[in-house]
Amino acid sequence: MRLSLENDIFTGRLAPGASLDEEALARRFSVSRTPVREAMLQLIQSGLVEKKPRQGAIVTQIDLSDMIRLFEVMSELEGICAKFAARRMTAQERKALRKLHEQSVEAYESGDHDKYYTLSRKFHLMVIEGTHNQELIETTNRLGIKLVPYRRFQLSYPGQSENNLRDHEAIMEAIVEGQYELASELFRKHTNVQGDVLAEYIAMGDRVAKKQSVAG
Repeated sequence: MRLSLENDIFTGRLAPGASLDEEALARRFSVSRTPVREAMLQLIQSGLVEKKPRQGAIVTQIDLSDMIRLFEVMSELEGICAKFAARRMTAQERKALRKLHEQSVEAYESGDHDKYYTLSRKFHLMVIEGTHNQELIETTNRLGIKLVPYRRFQLSYPGQSENNLRDHEAIMEAIVEGQYELASELFRKHTNVQGDVLAEYIAMGDRVAKKQSVAG
């Protein structure tokens, strides 16, 4: 349900400011209101939905500049994480990271998009955990939660899943080989590109929507 709503928001089927009625959503997905509330809380946490006094839950207006700033901060944090992980990961952790990447390749080649995204997300988390720095882990994950839906959706952009996989392979190899400066730079660029791709996708959607509005 949450993934369906995220997709509706990003594709414009649910426009900014649109009201999200719990009862209507429960009927749409044939569920009780409890899972609807849980999905709404997750969407609010990620910033895609907000609660307005006397209006209830509505779709948030996606601010491109705010989103880009979030990705800028995240790129620096994940760059630091890759640097520390390349220095501090144990041999067992490095082996697990390589195995995870191999599983991602299999999921991508088999066309299992849901599994591929799950493994891609796990790759980031594994690198973050590999820093063995609890403060850095908590700070990075706290911001990362806000970017989860954005990162998932940008993988649907043509060619982006393949680019994502290629980036992860290069990052993984740098970390496993202990090339910490290279790992840091690769991960920083990787996250920045994700933000750029999504910003372009959303901006393109806005341009199409404006043309349709004028034509109408």
